[in-house]
Amino acid sequence: MENKTHTLTEVKVLDSAEGIVEAFVNSMGEIDADGDVIDPSAFDNSILMNMPVSVLAGHDSSKIIGKVLNAHSVQAGDGTARLYNRIQFNLDTQIGREAFSNVSGGYVDQWSVGFNIPDGGAELIQQGSNAVRLIKDVDWVEVSSVIRGASPNTTTISAKDDKAAIPYRATATTDSAWNGPRTVAAIPTDASRTTLRQMFAYVDADENPTSKSSYKFPHHVWDGGVGDANIRACRAGIAALNGARGGTDIPESDRAGVYRHLRRHLDEAGIDAPELLGAESAEEEMGRRRRRRNYEDEAASIKEVTDHDDDLAADDDVVLVTESFVPSTDEQRQQVQAKLTELRARQLGFRLLNRSE
Repeated sequence: MENKTHTLTEVKVLDSAEGIVEAFVNSMGEIDADGDVIDPSAFDNSILMNMPVSVLAGHDSSKIIGKVLNAHSVQAGDGTARLYNRIQFNLDTQIGREAFSNVSGGYVDQWSVGFNIPDGGAELIQQGSNAVRLIKDVDWVEVSSVIRGASPNTTTISAKDDKAAIPYRATATTDSAWNGPRTVAAIPTDASRTTLRQMFAYVDADENPTSKSSYKFPHHVWDGGVGDANIRACRAGIAALNGARGGTDIPESDRAGVYRHLRRHLDEAGIDAPELLGAESAEEEMGRRRRRRNYEDEAASIKEVTDHDDDLAADDDVVLVTESFVPSTDEQRQQVQAKLTELRARQLGFRLLNRSE
């Protein structure tokens, strides 16, 4: 199998939560470092027949890091072309997450395509004073992220991590006590972007990426540096994604990525994470929790009455309210609301009675 490698000049991350990147992975119509010219239509048959093509790390078939979702040739005015790929990294595997982080962060700057040449797929031609091999058709097998390779003018199309979930990185975990505001306050105001990305699970790139106020979902211990992932913080973060404590205002498209990041820490600690609720379910959960808080406030306010009224304290509806019962149907809500109206009136009467005494 033959490999052709191209240097990346920029990376475009289309969806950090799903690990989707678009890139130009091969140049065509010009002489490469091996003295070959790939015809701009050489990949057309494979694009029709072989998709999705596997994405490997360094042409190692035991290290599958993703797949090519779609591909096509992009023609230039000078007769050259480039092979466009929309790639999805497998973020459910550690090697896939690491590869995505390396590519999106610019640590790996080349792609290489691996293919076989079928019978009749190539011929020698004269180009100027040089004899070159023109590759007219290929059986495209894979594309790899690599350290170094052979071909000119590749581009991974511009990196953009706006409102993005930060990819998971493997660390040790701890179940120590957690205080989020105190932890964030302890992080120095001049902390580097790398440090902030290690401490949090989300960054809004519309804001200053070197300011910790641009980041959300802190979940690592700070002990003068980035420490272990805190299990309680990860659980609290997932609860917020599911509507707890007022929920979260990050874009819906990033919720899954933040969840996956926090869940992976729990997975590493051998802890089952709650499922991520859909947006509607999370909104529903926020409403349920809000109603519960309201009823808890009501329960606290009427204890003064029930403590001095044995008949009222024995009332079934009062017992439900004081136990933070949250009605789930309109009929139950109406019944409890009517009872609360009655309780408020009796509470007012009780207070007036106490004042007159």
